Amino acid sequence: MIVGEAEALAFIQGYKHLMLEVLGPEEVGDGRDTLTLLAAGRKKYLADPSRLDRALEALAGKSITVPAEVRAAVRSLEVKAWVYLRDTRAYSVFIDPDGQAAYGVFGLTQRLRDLLGDSGAVVETGLMCYGGRYVSDGLVTRVAWLGRGYRQEFTALLAELRAQGKFHTRCPA
Repeated sequence: MIVGEAEALAFIQGYKHLMLEVLGPEEVGDGRDTLTLLAAGRKKYLADPSRLDRALEALAGKSITVPAEVRAAVRSLEVKAWVYLRDTRAYSVFIDPDGQAAYGVFGLTQRLRDLLGDSGAVVETGLMCYGGRYVSDGLVTRVAWLGRGYRQEFTALLAELRAQGKFHTRCPA
């Protein structure tokens, strides 16, 4: 359900350095909290992925190294309005908004339910491959709670996706 402590720390530090560097010093110093800054950096990166290479060069100039696995994870980042159905003992269940796939997603330091306070919602967040597993970046920028009827529909869709082999817990090699 949660990535190991050392892995999580390596990811969080690398991701934080990258997203704040992408955002730039003029915006980092504007008084917003760190999570808001990271979400703004993520948005800026997604608008122009070439910013990642420039950020890596700038960090190297400051003698800050971002691990290769973190760089690869950021390159696989997908931010969408995912359907977050529920948590299991092993992972959080996410369904792609197009309904064509579902994922078992690990949290970095906590379960998504603990972060949100409940389950059964459409959440805008980032998913990526890290350590061979799907992980969430934990930056949730929008939440829309699902009613019971919608949760039942998505539970039925999850069963269909599992039967079709479209439920993924490991990233493709």
